[in-house]
Amino acid sequence: MQLWSFIFVLALATALGVVISQDPGYALFAYGDWAIEMPLWVSAVLIIMLVALSLLTLWFMNTLFSGSHKVKQWWKKHQEQTARRQTYRGLLELASGRWKNAERYLIQSAPHNDTPLINYLSAAKAAEEGGSPERRDHYLKLAFDVSAGSDVAVRLTQAQLQLEHGDLKQSIHNLERLHQEAPKHPKVLRLLCTLYEALNDWESLYCLLPALQKTAALSPETLLRLEHKIYPALLPLYSQKGTKALISFWENSPKSIQSDPTYIAQYAKLLIEKSALSEAETLLRATLKKNWNSHLVHLYGLAIGSGAKKQLAFIESVLPEHFDDPILLLTAGRLCLNNQLWGKARDYLERSLSLAPLPETYAELGQLMEQLGLIDKRDEYYKKGLLSATKTIGPIQNEILCLP
Repeated sequence: MQLWSFIFVLALATALGVVISQDPGYALFAYGDWAIEMPLWVSAVLIIMLVALSLLTLWFMNTLFSGSHKVKQWWKKHQEQTARRQTYRGLLELASGRWKNAERYLIQSAPHNDTPLINYLSAAKAAEEGGSPERRDHYLKLAFDVSAGSDVAVRLTQAQLQLEHGDLKQSIHNLERLHQEAPKHPKVLRLLCTLYEALNDWESLYCLLPALQKTAALSPETLLRLEHKIYPALLPLYSQKGTKALISFWENSPKSIQSDPTYIAQYAKLLIEKSALSEAETLLRATLKKNWNSHLVHLYGLAIGSGAKKQLAFIESVLPEHFDDPILLLTAGRLCLNNQLWGKARDYLERSLSLAPLPETYAELGQLMEQLGLIDKRDEYYKKGLLSATKTIGPIQNEILCLP
């Protein structure tokens, strides 16, 4: 096949040569005053050469531009690989506590990294740890610029760094804005909880409790510990708002609070101070029927209202089980005094005094002696009570004086 092609081309060239030799013809190219004349076959060769040169030029330009694009792609890939290595090294330096090195690697690689947000946030952390809040804020601004829908992550990091730096007001401001936008975000809730607790802002923590309970942002143990700080701290504040507010707050408190004798004592004392004696007596009696507690017995003797006879009957019903409790005997004596049972009052108070020389017992006996007209005895008891109060406080006196 190749032989026949060669013979055909050779025959064609021979025939073309014969034709050209017999009549070469001519070609005239004129432009203005210029004119060029040449054999036809020469012009044909020149045209073929010009077309070939044009095609060659086009091929060369295409190859050149194609090669430039490949070089750009190679260079871009090289920069990305370098950026990934530098980011990795920067994160290692950050974990190792070498803040300046971490900051340098992370910032150098950020423009060429496919996740610059991580670089800027980590660099902000390194700057904060390195004691450079100005650079920290600058990196956070850069993080905002590249966040693209990740504003929560940036502002959360900013709030956390502000907290670590001690900028509590700014941190709270950021976190409260985040809480409005993302009310169920667990990290935001935890940080707000930490800040409110650090500032003893119990009312804000109280408002945050429902979200903390619904989202399980805190462990049950932590939440319980928090509740046992919030409710006792808020009881006096709600007491200032009035008796109804105090009672409503208590009734809406968790069962773990309502069943704790310490908090019951605190609440009962506030009720007594608000002259809500009936409510205090009902609460204390119900609690004492379930669990005996000397603190609550002492308060029960202070919550004497219109039902003093029923109160005395209740106290006397439990006396056989706690006959050696000086606080219970003091309470029985007080109730007898209120009911004008002078003989029984003296008996209970003197028995209490024989078990523990409490200043309160001396004071009650002094009042009783005054009722009986025994002025010398009254003065004697008042004097002994004063001396007892100035002596070293014993365990029982300490329990009474330390009542919430």
